[in-house]
Amino acid sequence: MEETDNPYAAPAPGAFYTPSVFGLHGRIGRGRYLMYSLFPTCATLLLLAPTFMVYWIFLMAVVIGLALLALLSHLLIVAARRLDDLDRPRRWSLLLVVPGLNLLLVLYLLGAPGDPGANAHGPAPTSGVAALTRGAWLACALPPCILLALYLLAALTLPV
Repeated sequence: MEETDNPYAAPAPGAFYTPSVFGLHGRIGRGRYLMYSLFPTCATLLLLAPTFMVYWIFLMAVVIGLALLALLSHLLIVAARRLDDLDRPRRWSLLLVVPGLNLLLVLYLLGAPGDPGANAHGPAPTSGVAALTRGAWLACALPPCILLALYLLAALTLPV
């Protein structure tokens, strides 16, 4: 078998990084981790808000459960990709489901710098300063927008 046919070989030195939001593999930096995890979480909470006005409890529980399961799977994949950048085992992403340790893992993923060069998981991600700036603005702007949208939804509901 030639070295180019080995899927576990380190990438070629000339390989370049292309970011992908929904990819299962590839490295992501701190800024992209913030963006890829913050926006879907806020969007899911905003989209789930109308389900709390449904009177069919079973239907509401099923919809909320499926949406949160999809969100959890996305967050696990994003954490695993960030761990690839840190050259740590992907199984550490399962700590996201352990209360208390999940906060420590998220702080580690947001604070630790990744490997500057290529590793076994791909080439180094490009600079994420712009992504980090957008993530910081979204982190500040989305929660008040979600609260305003929830308030408007509650104020505009028709009395029964």
